[in-house]
Amino acid sequence: MTAPDLTTLLDEVWDAFEDAARRAKHPLHVPTVATVRDGRPTLRSVVLQRVDRDAGTLGFNTDARGAKVADLKANPAIALHFYNPAAKVQIRADAEATIHLDDAMADAAWTAVTPLGRRCYGQQPDPGSDESVTRVTLPDVVLPDFDLLKDGDADTLSAIRKNFCAVQCRVISIDHLYLRYEGHRRARFDRTA
Repeated sequence: MTAPDLTTLLDEVWDAFEDAARRAKHPLHVPTVATVRDGRPTLRSVVLQRVDRDAGTLGFNTDARGAKVADLKANPAIALHFYNPAAKVQIRADAEATIHLDDAMADAAWTAVTPLGRRCYGQQPDPGSDESVTRVTLPDVVLPDFDLLKDGDADTLSAIRKNFCAVQCRVISIDHLYLRYEGHRRARFDRTA
């Protein structure tokens, strides 16, 4: 196999990101993200929700009460790791995150969330509390009534919406690694503007 043209490869990466944001079964749909807490990296999985190739951004939603939001407020540096085992491709993206709580970006992201998805943002105890860390049984987690969400109950939606956060990550660099037994092939793309 010959090495792809680098412009073509970068287009293929963004094509894959766009496809992953649309399709839940895409192997890149759930990347691992790393933030910095107390000088150390901390990792978790998120669902890729938004891709804007022209702006060079990747976006996900999260609970505003969670630790990753506090991490990003203190230090907006974020790294995203994607892996496609069938293609043997690893993609790492270094980025700067912007938190959106109560603005047009957050409102648009909230509108795109299904009633079932919105239910997660009403969870008690909240994901950032010490209490949520010590719990081991799911029956103890209290979720909002699904019928109230489905029916668009204003009080329920308002209470949950305040916990919702959209995170936009402006990509600074992309590292594409094709794993092959003949020798790995790596390409790095850095934002210049």
